[in-house]
Amino acid sequence: MQPTVLQFRAMGSPCRIVTDPDAERAAEEIRRLVEYLERCWSRFRYDSEVSAINRAAGRVTVVSDITYKLIANAVRAHDRTSGWFNPLMLNQLMAVGYDRTWTEARLSPSGPVEPATFETIDIYPTITAVRIPPGTAFDPGGIGKGLAVDLAIERCQSLGLTMASIELGGDLKVYGKPWFGDRWTVGAASPFQQSIDTASFSFDGGAVTTSTTARRRWESGGAVLHHLLDPATGWPSTSDVASVTTCSELAWWGEVASKVALLAGSERACRTLADLGVPGVVVTADARVLVERRTSRTEVPV
Repeated sequence: MQPTVLQFRAMGSPCRIVTDPDAERAAEEIRRLVEYLERCWSRFRYDSEVSAINRAAGRVTVVSDITYKLIANAVRAHDRTSGWFNPLMLNQLMAVGYDRTWTEARLSPSGPVEPATFETIDIYPTITAVRIPPGTAFDPGGIGKGLAVDLAIERCQSLGLTMASIELGGDLKVYGKPWFGDRWTVGAASPFQQSIDTASFSFDGGAVTTSTTARRRWESGGAVLHHLLDPATGWPSTSDVASVTTCSELAWWGEVASKVALLAGSERACRTLADLGVPGVVVTADARVLVERRTSRTEVPV
C-alpha cells in the first residue's frame, strides 16, 4: 500500500509529511501542529509569542511551554558554541534587508549593522518566562524549523504511527521502517545544483539538516548578501563554506551544528562538527567536499 503524503507550506518553506497508509487524519493533525508552531514563533506575525518577546525586550515575558522550550534550546546552543550560534540577530538581519517575508522583503541594507551582543537570554523555568536584553530581537530561524520537525515526529510517535518522514525546508527527520528499502537514505544536495547529491546518509532514524548560503541570498550595491550572519560583524558570513549538511538525533541541534560549522570556514568546519558531536558533509565555495564522520562528544548539550 502507498503511504499517506501531505504537502503544504509553513514557516516560509515547503513542508512534506509522509506516514502510514490510510493515516490522513493523523497527517492533518501533524499539519495543524506545524501551523500552530508557526503562529507561536513567526517573526512576521504581530500576534506571535516571538513578536511579543521582541516588543518586551528588557522585560520578563511569560510564554507557553512550547515557546519556552525553543528559547531554552537557543540559550543552550549559544552557551555550547561559545556564542557562535547567536539567536539575537534579528535586528541585524532586518538591517541588511531581510525585513519582511522572503517574497516581500526590501533586500537592501537600511542602516548601520552592528556586531551581535555578547549578552544572553535570561530564562525562568519555574514560570516559563524569558527576558531578552534591551535593544535586541530574537530570531527563531533555523532552530525553530528544526525544533518544529522534532516536535512533529514526537507527535507522530504519540499517535502510534509506525513510520514517518517530515521535511520542512532544509530539515528532514524520520523514524520507523521506510516505505522502501531497509534503511532510510537521504542525500546531501549540492549547493550549486539541487538535483545533484554530493553525498548521502544511510541510517535507521534521525534528522538531516542543511545550512547554506546558496538560498535566501540577494544582491545589493554589487555585493552578494545572504541570511546566515556572522555574530562578530553582524553582516552575512564571508566564510568559504557554501553548505553544511548534518545527520543528528535532533533536528534543532543539527541546525545549530551546521550553521556554526559553516561560519567556522573550511579549515575548521569538520573539527567544529566533531566537537559538537555531529557527523556531516561540508561543501566549500570552490566545490570541495569534506566529510566528518566522528562524533567525539555527547551530541546535545545538557
